[in-house]
Amino acid sequence: MITLEFDTHENNKQKETAIYWNDDVSKEIVYGGAKGGGKSYLGCSLIFHDALVYAGTHYFIARKHLNDLRKHTIPSIYEVFEHWGLDERYRKYNGQDNYFELYNGSRVYLLDAKYLPSDPDYMRFGSMQMTRGWIEEAGEFERDAKQNLLASIGRWKNQDYGLKPKLLMTCNPSKNFLYTDFYKPSKKDELDEEKQFVFADIDDNKMVSDDYKRNLKNSLTGNLYKRLVLGQWEFDDNPDALCDYGAIESIFKNNHIQKTGKKYLTCDVAR
Repeated sequence: MITLEFDTHENNKQKETAIYWNDDVSKEIVYGGAKGGGKSYLGCSLIFHDALVYAGTHYFIARKHLNDLRKHTIPSIYEVFEHWGLDERYRKYNGQDNYFELYNGSRVYLLDAKYLPSDPDYMRFGSMQMTRGWIEEAGEFERDAKQNLLASIGRWKNQDYGLKPKLLMTCNPSKNFLYTDFYKPSKKDELDEEKQFVFADIDDNKMVSDDYKRNLKNSLTGNLYKRLVLGQWEFDDNPDALCDYGAIESIFKNNHIQKTGKKYLTCDVAR
């Protein structure tokens, strides 16, 4: 047997998101803020943990451009596999059809979510049958794309395993539907109970080096600095319109996970 562990390295925002991923209420979860907040590692850990534990289930990882998934997300996927000690016996990547097939029959599809004139309403996603999903860089997405991806989850073996449909969205601050549907209601404490917003700051991620932080701070200015370094959602093209972003407090809803410290996920996978 091999044990899967998601070591958050004391990143409380990742632990908070993992709690929402496993509760019986939350359906849409936004994990967003500054660069370096551990978004990709979090998404890979949650998606592939479920795929490995629940045989024959289907998941997606969507981004506006498939090539960005190949260049930036696949390396994080292999990093998670390495940390779990999973070699080629447990997973195979189909580069022609862009999906990972796991030893237990589960699949994780990589989706290109760019706008197509032949499919202006993104109806190609609504016909999919998925268990759960993850939108990477959700700040690049239109609401119609997100809604049709949301419509595809909860349709493949969820009842067999008692899995609630879950859509994780990771992002940097943006002014699309994330701002109006998640950030603003969260700031007013008016989010629907099925929606969660977790603010991720670079300092939450203990694995980020000081050199990386220093380089970000020295490289970015203006709105880019405020969005990607400070994680501010209240930004505008007019510098005079910028205002400060108040801290959003993390609330643990599972006392056991709050007490466990650095470890969150543990489960056994047959060798």
